Amino acid sequence: MYKIYISAIVIFNTCIIADETSVDEMIDFIVQEQFLSTQEKTMRDSMYTMMETMGLKVKSKTFDDFLDPLIKEYLSGIQKKVPALYKDIYTEEEILALYNFMKTAEGISINKKQSLVIEKSMIMISDDAMKLGQSIAIALQENPELLESMLE
Repeated sequence: MYKIYISAIVIFNTCIIADETSVDEMIDFIVQEQFLSTQEKTMRDSMYTMMETMGLKVKSKTFDDFLDPLIKEYLSGIQKKVPALYKDIYTEEEILALYNFMKTAEGISINKKQSLVIEKSMIMISDDAMKLGQSIAIALQENPELLESMLE
């Protein structure tokens, strides 16, 4: 009986949330919280890293004033395109589940850590990706027929 009661509460709460928020609104929230905020931090960190390797001082208000409008314009374009992608890939039930999860304390915490995961994974795999690129270049030099077949 207890399991039935809990199941009924979960279903009822899911229906209430679904009635209050449209699928489009849920997607907009998901895109903002999961995609755009992560993308903005990742882009900013990448730009800082790239510019610092060139010997430039980038952690300054002047650079932020220069970079902010460019990033905002980029993200604005993405914000218009990504919701359609979510609609194509996810079902309404999956969107609802993701939305409900992202509203929990755990979902908020996981989402905040996404840019850190991306940043650390990019650092972790960059050497391997460089080696792969070199291996492919060497293999193509050793096998010119393969390269020619790809150009046709």
